[in-house]
Amino acid sequence: MVRSATSVTLRLRGGPFDGQSAVAMGATVGSLIAVNTRNYRVTKIENVPGRREQAGTAVFERPVEKPKAV
Repeated sequence: MVRSATSVTLRLRGGPFDGQSAVAMGATVGSLIAVNTRNYRVTKIENVPGRREQAGTAVFERPVEKPKAV
């Protein structure tokens, strides 16, 4: 898989940044991006007509909870 060098404007869904946008360079579908120490998974990317830019969506991924020692 070749990573694109274009900027991707991602609409964030879920988590503390729900509804906000983030810009990631070279993001691909399925990749994980970090937004202020919160992880979002890129789910969709589309080309913006007439520009060397892409837009997409990313959903919040909850951190894996570690089992508590008894």
